[in-house]
Amino acid sequence: MKNFVILLFILFTLQHASAQLSGKVTSADGNPIPFAVVNLIHSTDSSFVRSTVANEHGLFQLEATTPGVYLLKVSSIGFNNQTYPAFTLTTSNQSKNFGTIILQPAARQLSDVVIRANKPLVSQQSGGLVVNVQNSVLTKGSSVLEVLERSPGVILDPRNNSLSLNGKSGVMVMLDGKLIRLPMQEVVSLLNGMSADNIANIELLNTPPAKYDADGSAGLINIVTKKNKKPGTNGSYTLTGGYGKGEKASAAFSLNHTSDKTNWYGNYAYTHDRTYGQLLATGTEDVGAIGGPVTVHYFGVSKPITNQQQLSTGFDTRLTPTLTFGSSIDYTYNTNEQNHNNRGFYQLRPDSVLLFNSGIKGTGKGHDLAANIFAEKEISKGENIRADADYIDYADNDLTNVQSTFVDNHGNPAGGNDSLYAPMQRDRYVSTVHSGIFQTDYSKSFSQNIKLETGIKGTYTRSSGTSGIENLKQGQWVSSLNTSSSLITKETIGAAYASLSAQLDTVTSLVAGARYEYSVNRATGINRQLGKLFPNISIDRKLSSTEDLQLSYTERISRPSFSDLASYITYNDPVSVFTGNPYLLPTITRNLKLNYSNHDYLFSLLYSRDDNPIVQGQVVTGPSKQLVYIAPENVSYQNNLTLQANIPIKVNDWWQMNYNLTGGWRQFKIDYTLVPVAKSYLGYSLNFSETFQLPRRFTLELSGYYNSFSYYGVSKVDGQGMLNAGLKKDLGDHKGSLQLSITDMLRSGSYHSYIGALTRDAFNSKIYINYQPETAMIPVIKLSYFRPFGSTPSQTRKRNENSAKDAQDRIGN
Repeated sequence: MKNFVILLFILFTLQHASAQLSGKVTSADGNPIPFAVVNLIHSTDSSFVRSTVANEHGLFQLEATTPGVYLLKVSSIGFNNQTYPAFTLTTSNQSKNFGTIILQPAARQLSDVVIRANKPLVSQQSGGLVVNVQNSVLTKGSSVLEVLERSPGVILDPRNNSLSLNGKSGVMVMLDGKLIRLPMQEVVSLLNGMSADNIANIELLNTPPAKYDADGSAGLINIVTKKNKKPGTNGSYTLTGGYGKGEKASAAFSLNHTSDKTNWYGNYAYTHDRTYGQLLATGTEDVGAIGGPVTVHYFGVSKPITNQQQLSTGFDTRLTPTLTFGSSIDYTYNTNEQNHNNRGFYQLRPDSVLLFNSGIKGTGKGHDLAANIFAEKEISKGENIRADADYIDYADNDLTNVQSTFVDNHGNPAGGNDSLYAPMQRDRYVSTVHSGIFQTDYSKSFSQNIKLETGIKGTYTRSSGTSGIENLKQGQWVSSLNTSSSLITKETIGAAYASLSAQLDTVTSLVAGARYEYSVNRATGINRQLGKLFPNISIDRKLSSTEDLQLSYTERISRPSFSDLASYITYNDPVSVFTGNPYLLPTITRNLKLNYSNHDYLFSLLYSRDDNPIVQGQVVTGPSKQLVYIAPENVSYQNNLTLQANIPIKVNDWWQMNYNLTGGWRQFKIDYTLVPVAKSYLGYSLNFSETFQLPRRFTLELSGYYNSFSYYGVSKVDGQGMLNAGLKKDLGDHKGSLQLSITDMLRSGSYHSYIGALTRDAFNSKIYINYQPETAMIPVIKLSYFRPFGSTPSQTRKRNENSAKDAQDRIGN
């Protein structure tokens, strides 16, 4: 007992003999700085020892456990950091009083500071990745499509306006969790005119949870708009001007008002783009309209002009403490002008040549309206129900005039006035989509460890499309043979889902769910019904405080769009037309995915099997033996084994990097061609960004991507990449910021493909295609000015004080 008392005395003496560091933190005018953070670090390697927070009077006390040489670093929001010179603690000199430590105001005053979370550029959530697009300097002044093209695993093919995710077609796009039920070409056009200034983040979900629609065999791309919840009235605006081969301009404005019970927001954006593109095609093809095998040389220049306006507004209000009601409207209106000049050279024999020249001018206009109304009720603690009703109205009206000459090597006209060789033609296309959606979601937490989510959804869509090519004969427009069509489709989809989340132990959780969808698709000659259950199961285990492992299995579907099924005809050139395929089958996909994360390092391995994947733009036969038809087709199957790695690297405080690699083994089989073929290959895509924090509030960003060669149907597509740069200047004092961006600095954005590279198609095509977008000829340079407004100093100081108190709570002193 005596020895135990002596031991306690020695320990008590040693504890109070440890180094005591103390002092007071004040501003230059002598006022104490409350809740300043004080860090003790080793001077040799700058490793962290311990930390504390000053009290409300600016006083602090800190202990150092062992003798040594240390640095003291003091920081507070709105002030420059202060590092006290190296000092030594010894067994004979155990304490040190630093007296008054004075912090100088930062160039940005305390009242001007807005606290923002430092989100990584790419993060992981259930089902896929989240790209925090506002963390990129290049986002300001860009379209949503341009931002998507720079996102991990996303590939844009501008030749047919299609998107793929992780090497797979069949991706669906959502806006704020609502599917955009339009043909992919229309979706790409919509995104190309949509400003990214009002976008918060983009979710790339290759294995979405059961609560999402099962449509989209490759997954979902969810574009999440900004929803400002700051108290009071505030907003921002962005103005952008730029030039490449033509002028660019955009303006975006957002306004938000939040009170105790109600939040209202409004966003408006306008974009104008005069762009440029070149297409070169050369090779051989069997063309019955000309007389057999021909050598083709084709060159086209396009100079389209697009204008788009987008308006969105909405509100939500708390009617009672447990009942919330809200509504939103999104409206987009666009106009476009088409201006194309094409030249063709068709050689049948050495002495038989046909020459084609055309000028194509067209105009188009369209709108997209999406309206939503919802009510959400908290039935009890942990038990909620929400009902949504949506209405979608889309219309597109395009008219194209073609003036052409098609002559032989003697100058004699080829063909007649009742064919695609006619000197005056026009191509008309009108489409409408009307959709009504009702959805109810219910959730209940039975305990801290078990939660149930379930819901039902009904969707009714009516689509109509009318198209045709007309020739001018004796002053009258008459329909060309086999080139007119009209189709009305009606689609009904009923869905129900249930998902149970369970915390099995302190480190293991399970989510087991399923979604059942029953669809009916009717049109002239089409009556399809399909019911299928889509399971969705995932198990998650925490390996450590920073490591997480997840295994999941999901199934999904891609239904052909109404334009994929329609037997419409639109003009391509004198010997070929675009059309649909009423015999397309839906794609069924099965996914098995393993995720591993450590801090912000993200890795995943995904195996997927697609039955009947849909590929666009395939050369096939049609009703007329004189024409080449370009239509969608089903591939027999496709297998993918995809590894994705996201590596963020912080070199130092002013240099950060993020690299994302997506790639792996791909295998598919084609059986719609004259000679069926199977192919396996390795493909990948690399995305990167490097951010440099420079003096005088400048930020420099370099970003780019490279997509390796790939196959699409019978075509081979060469590798393609792009390097971009952005420079941002923070003007401070609520004056906003300036951003300068350069797209495709190396002019490397050309697309090279080879039709018939794998096997013979219906016309034995062997054609090389080189498409050069505007940036492949000259980089596009844009200058943007961004400015927020509405924040008040009192609100900001309050947020700063709360932030400091949060820091104090985390440290525990």
